Amino acid sequence: MFVFEEFEKLCAIPHPSGCLDEIRAYIIKCAQACGVEVETDAVGNVKVTMPATAGRESEPGVILQAHMDMVPQTDATTQHNWQHDGLKLQRVAVGQSDEYPDSELIMATGTTLGADNGVGVAAMLAIMKHPEISHAPLELLFTVDEETGMTGVRGMEAGWLKGKYLYNLDTEEEGTLMVSCAGAVNLTAKLRYKMDENLPEGDVAVRLSITGLKGGHSGMDIHLGRGNAVKLMTRFLKHVVVGYEARLASFVGGTLRNAIAREAEALITVPAEVADELMQEVEYYNELFKYELRGVDEGVSLTAQAVEMPAALIPEEIQDDLLNCIEAAHDGVLRMSPDLPSVVETSSNLASVYTSSEGVANVVMLVRSLNDEMKRALASRLQSCFVLGGMKVDFTAPYSGWELPLGAPLVERCKRKYASLFGTELKVSSVHCGLECGILSSLYPELEIVSFGPTIHHPHSPQESVEVESIKKFWKFLVEML
Repeated sequence: MFVFEEFEKLCAIPHPSGCLDEIRAYIIKCAQACGVEVETDAVGNVKVTMPATAGRESEPGVILQAHMDMVPQTDATTQHNWQHDGLKLQRVAVGQSDEYPDSELIMATGTTLGADNGVGVAAMLAIMKHPEISHAPLELLFTVDEETGMTGVRGMEAGWLKGKYLYNLDTEEEGTLMVSCAGAVNLTAKLRYKMDENLPEGDVAVRLSITGLKGGHSGMDIHLGRGNAVKLMTRFLKHVVVGYEARLASFVGGTLRNAIAREAEALITVPAEVADELMQEVEYYNELFKYELRGVDEGVSLTAQAVEMPAALIPEEIQDDLLNCIEAAHDGVLRMSPDLPSVVETSSNLASVYTSSEGVANVVMLVRSLNDEMKRALASRLQSCFVLGGMKVDFTAPYSGWELPLGAPLVERCKRKYASLFGTELKVSSVHCGLECGILSSLYPELEIVSFGPTIHHPHSPQESVEVESIKKFWKFLVEML
């Protein structure tokens, strides 16, 4: 099948966010080989312009859009050079997956798969290479770095696109048509201090680690109740600071702002006479976390290892402020949509924490909401939380959501086409993540935009997979819509 062939080729090309030169060159080469017009804008987006097939020249133009980058995540046992290595694909046959027993899945070995948004990119390349597919005047828009702030669509100039309809191919549930998405804003809280070189006499050092969590997409998976490694580590650190006179030397956890934190590590010191009791507490909390996350994220593991003493510690009052801020900051779903009760309206993701030996602590959060006022309100609440702890808060990369009315002609056309193809009703919904549709709709208010795609499980985590059958149905629907 055309899409599978193109997806395999894409997976052989490294394309994490910020490292897109090779995949961009590949797309341009494909366009040139097909004899169609291709151009790149100032921020690196690629647009391919294809004339209509015979007899359809006067029809309104259609734009297909997907982003070139993927989230680079590996599991604890995999070494992967994201700038040079391609992905190792595997198919999980029907009945071999406990979670999805009725599906054949495509996965990558030990890493994220990049089906988000590689399947969309692959479909666009397949259409480019197969002129027998009928379509109106067509533009294929490949955008850069969606996963790290949507910088591609943010930097795109208005007027570059000419079409009337835009199909965003970045939805992760086949059979669902997205007609609105959440807006978001990044929050970064920073604290500067001077490291304390006066180490407590008689203390020993212990490195704490939390691993084994599933992580996942901070929009699509935020309602699943999975463990957040930063939150869990903070909870344990507060316990041992109060109960065992622990001092904090460093704290690192999480990676990307739009991924639920899977791992965290902290270096502490405690009086030597309570070291054995501390290890018992580690064992207790390890079992406690497994119990609390049973059926959801029971792979969680809290471990401790004796290590050499650090050169310095975070000052005690700074340590307390930092832990109190992180403990108090809301993480997860705040409320569900009043209009679509099964859809998350407002949430926040405690994405990462990082302390440096130079005396800087950074906490990064991502706030999402379908409602701009609720987004502002939650961001303000979190700001208050961190400011009370003496931290400086900055907001970056804000964007609004997007909404196409449920009865819009394009929505009704999609529903009719889907029903005629598959004999089932197309679900119309909203997605609790930031699609590029929001920014594109502000650049091109006249565009009618919908979003659809194959079924992808656990994007942004090494457990990411895509259902084979859903790719086939996604492709059939896309061709029919064209």
